[in-house]
Amino acid sequence: MRRFIIALLALTALSTGGFAQSVDEIVARMEKEVARGETEGTSLTMTMKIPMIGEFDTHIKAIGDNTRSEAVIKGERIIMWTDKNTSWTYDSKKNEIEIENSKSDSDANKEADMLKGITSGYKASLVGETADSWHIKCVKDKSNTDKNDPKRMNIVVSKKTYLPISVTAKASIATVSLKNFSIGVSPEEVKFDPSAFPGANVVDKR
Repeated sequence: MRRFIIALLALTALSTGGFAQSVDEIVARMEKEVARGETEGTSLTMTMKIPMIGEFDTHIKAIGDNTRSEAVIKGERIIMWTDKNTSWTYDSKKNEIEIENSKSDSDANKEADMLKGITSGYKASLVGETADSWHIKCVKDKSNTDKNDPKRMNIVVSKKTYLPISVTAKASIATVSLKNFSIGVSPEEVKFDPSAFPGANVVDKR
């Protein structure tokens, strides 16, 4: 009978996503999974909601020093590729490709870096969960004097992959959400290919 009860408890734990975990344990595991993107590549969608402009998505893929980001803003398609030295920006309205020296690291890597130590300077609490996810609320601590840090963040973490399902925060006048995280990007997916834009005007500003 004792063995039966132990087996039943184990089965119940597995069916509900495992034994209870603390917020720190969940976040630490999430950070570990996100860190795989540094070598395997990261893909995500960043949604921004800005007054007067509206809401738009930027789809970002990055691996190493290479990134590709694409957004459609008021019908205008903007695609940007960057590597360690160069950036290429395609503007569908102008049918133009602008080439410049790189000014920053890849967007996906920067967004993924935001998740490193994400609860540092915040009071994190588990506010709910489903069969598939944990819901974590982060409230900025009084000791956190960084003006760029949002006052609140909401994080939803997948119980299956431990990757974030979404991270939502309000920064200044914009509401920013990161979602659709996945690990695994090939170099070809983020490499600029001029043959894909025949007839586009090229402006080299290097």
